[in-house]
Amino acid sequence: MFNLLSDDFISLNRYTLHMLNGVAYTDLTTTSTTSKDIPHEKKVVVKNLYISNIAEEFIAMQDDLEIPLVISILKELDVYKGDKDEEK
Repeated sequence: MFNLLSDDFISLNRYTLHMLNGVAYTDLTTTSTTSKDIPHEKKVVVKNLYISNIAEEFIAMQDDLEIPLVISILKELDVYKGDKDEEK
């Protein structure tokens, strides 16, 4: 249970819980996550799912990441095939 005072907020994953005049509401935070912020273990999970032929969209949903971030991680790990298909 959270004890929030007026105009307080807490961060919950990608969401921020705000308390304004006794009413709680959430919205997406404006801070963006980069692949540098992702632990190596999570990057390995992303890679393993991708090489198991799981689509980027499903990897993003499974790991609570944005699709462009998943693609960035896959490119960083040199396993992303999307660009190679587009060049042909």
